[in-house]
Amino acid sequence: MFFRLLSVVQRPRRSRGWRKWSSARSGVSAAEVHSVALPAQAQVVICGGGIMGTSVAYHLSKMGWKDIVLLEQGRLAAGSTRFCAGILSTARHLTIEQRMADYSNKLYHQLEQETGIQTGYIRTGSIFLAQTQDRLISLKRINSRLNVIGIPSEIISPKKVAELHPLLNVHDLVGAMHVPEDAVVSSADVALALASAASQNGVQIYDRTSILHVMVRKGQVTGVETDKGQIQCQYFVNCAGQWAYELGLSNEEPVSIPLHACEHFYLLTRPWETPLQSNTPTIVDGDGRIYIWNWQGGILSGDFEKNPKPVFTEGKNQLKIQNQQEGWDHFDNPVGSS
Repeated sequence: MFFRLLSVVQRPRRSRGWRKWSSARSGVSAAEVHSVALPAQAQVVICGGGIMGTSVAYHLSKMGWKDIVLLEQGRLAAGSTRFCAGILSTARHLTIEQRMADYSNKLYHQLEQETGIQTGYIRTGSIFLAQTQDRLISLKRINSRLNVIGIPSEIISPKKVAELHPLLNVHDLVGAMHVPEDAVVSSADVALALASAASQNGVQIYDRTSILHVMVRKGQVTGVETDKGQIQCQYFVNCAGQWAYELGLSNEEPVSIPLHACEHFYLLTRPWETPLQSNTPTIVDGDGRIYIWNWQGGILSGDFEKNPKPVFTEGKNQLKIQNQQEGWDHFDNPVGSS
């Protein structure tokens, strides 16, 4: 690896936003996250208070939908959203994905101003490394598509890579792609900001409320059964993330959702003696199957697992996201420039 670990932090990762969570201090007030009886009916019921569910609620409310209820089995942003690395990158292989990523980048950039909630948004830029000519050709194709849709990006030399990032060993690189407007965020804080804006637009949010099953009649959703009563609805949106597959099978007419959660591990270091600048670019090394970005003066480094492990294989999934045991075999890969 291109860096020497000063010391791996032996504790679960907590984002800046997660450490300061409370319903009052997060920007989602106690009045906005309801603890009273559920409404008897709604036009739309959304399951899941992570970044997907809160995003659906936010965008529907922006489109003028009024009768929306969001249900979360635990606390807002307490599921897999809490553990997201928070890298905002527009470097995708498909143009539609690039446009979607660019939209997310712009949305998160202005979300703090819209809601008054800090989202941890920092425009760092990203550098995608190429150790082989094949990888460089792939990056050139992505670079061309980005330029066509107006996203700044350029192919750069190994020498330029070394100038942009102080820790990189570039001796085995053949080139790289630099996307200067990529960014990082605190995913949990983004979800809380989306929830706050949605609530201000009329969305009713209830935490600690579990959906037992979705009621269906003649192929049409009619409502949901929760541990706090029934809600009649016209539309149901499954944003349960890790629990989406299980929830789909619990419907009165089961729906198989092709989604299964896998383990993912990353390293955290303590801050360097000379901390990295907050805008130090994020590094993505596809050949070395690793990504690195600045984390509170140190680094966060995650692996693109070659053989991912399922979080659970049988029985009922756990109610809450739990920290996994250390899995050093996930990092037991030969890494070139990394």
